[in-house]
Parts: sequence; structure tokens; C-alpha cells
Amino acid sequence: MTELRISPLTTADADELARLHRASFPGFFLSSLGEPFLRQFYTGYAQDASAVALVARDPGGRAVGAVVGTVDPAGYFSRLLRSRLLGFGIASARAVLRHPRAAARLLRALTYRGSDAAPRAGALLSSICVAPAVRGTGTGRLLLREWERAVINRGIAVGFLTTDAENNEVVNAFYRSEGWDHNETFRTRDGRPMNRYSKDLTHSHGRTSG
Repeated sequence: MTELRISPLTTADADELARLHRASFPGFFLSSLGEPFLRQFYTGYAQDASAVALVARDPGGRAVGAVVGTVDPAGYFSRLLRSRLLGFGIASARAVLRHPRAAARLLRALTYRGSDAAPRAGALLSSICVAPAVRGTGTGRLLLREWERAVINRGIAVGFLTTDAENNEVVNAFYRSEGWDHNETFRTRDGRPMNRYSKDLTHSHGRTSG
């Protein structure tokens, strides 16, 4: 794997990551809302104190991956709606006008906390995005492990995430191979089957004393 530099996500990264996200997840719901929406998405993580958000760059300085999450899921999404709701609304207005049913799904996405049975305390891993050109090089694995270490350094021992249960075996196998435990399969309100995983991060990384 080419040597990568991992650094915290900043607001200056939002434009580049919006383009990277669309290239990495073509046809996915958030990508369909467009780059202005995705800029708001990444800016939200860059500006919130509870966020754990990292960017991987190649030796030329090009962003080739990112991982975002929060150590305070309930508080993060509440703050996001208060501070950036207008920005999200403007950014996604065109997509919502084309597909009115998208509005309800958009609201659910913005208030997502990991399912009703998610842990009451823990860090939510929201997204790992890797450029198509570097898939299979270990970039996603590096980002995941760095995110886990960063969460541990924030004093949080448990991480959780959800991902599609169907037609998504590569991703599910990836998390299982990294020691994430499958806790449940549930359906979203629109019938989408999802798997929820959690992990005791101290088993892999130990605790960092303050």
C-alpha cells in the first residue's frame, strides 16, 4: 500500500470529500442529493466537537478516503439539525422537488442514531469512503483502525455502526474481519434490511491514560 497521511477532517476538505463520496457511492441515496448536500454533511463533522473524522491523503496530497463518526450520536444529530438544517434544505431542495418522497427519507437520515436497539453509550461510525482507484489497497482498513484509536483516545470503549444486510457481503465481511460483532438485523421504516455491529474497542487498542 502506498504510504498515506491520515489527518483530521477540516472544513477545507468538504468540497473534495463531496466529490469523492459521489464517486465512491454512485446510486446511493446521499449521493443522489448532490455535492452541495454532501459538502454540508462533511462540514457538519468538521465543525462539531464530538466528531471523530479523518481523511487519508496520498503522497501527492489527494484525498483518497475518509471516515466520519461521533462519540455523542444523539447530541451530534440534534446540533446538526439546529445549525445546518437551512443549509441542508437549500442543498437538497432540487432533489426533493424531483422526488418528493425523498424528504421523509432525508429527515430520517439526518436524525439517524444507529437504530432503536443501539447502545446508549458509544461512538457511532457513520461512514467510510474510499476512492474507487485505491480499493483493495488497505486504505479502508487503515482508516477504520485509526478511527477506533481516536475513539479510544476520547475515552469511549464501544463503537457501533449499521450497514446494508443484503447485496453487501464485501462490506459485512470487512467489518467482521476487523472484529466487529453482528448484533441484529432490522428493517428501516422504508423496509430496508440493515445489520448492526458493535465492537469493544479496548480489545484491539487498549485504553490510553489521560
